[in-house]
Amino acid sequence: PSTEGGAEKMAGAIADSVTPRASDKASVEALKKLILDGVSSKGAATPGTILKFDCSSSGDVRVSVDGVEIGSAPGIQQAFCDVFLDDKAVSPKFRESCIEECCS
Repeated sequence: PSTEGGAEKMAGAIADSVTPRASDKASVEALKKLILDGVSSKGAATPGTILKFDCSSSGDVRVSVDGVEIGSAPGIQQAFCDVFLDDKAVSPKFRESCIEECCS
């Protein structure tokens, strides 16, 4: 199987989750490209690959792969967070856990 296809699927799945929540589609494409670039820089998304997304107060989402910062996608912090925290969150159990741990 193609390792590039795996990275494309992973980046696409994240972008597909953010897209309906974001008004700036160019920033979603920037996020997707950062993920692809980061995974490509190490060769492939192998088991144990760590993707890290830091949401800044300026609204940017910084992308790191295995501890190496790749870059930032501007203005999609809220849309990215909503993937995990809005009423249609991708993981309702994660959302519940966040609410229990952070809001109680």
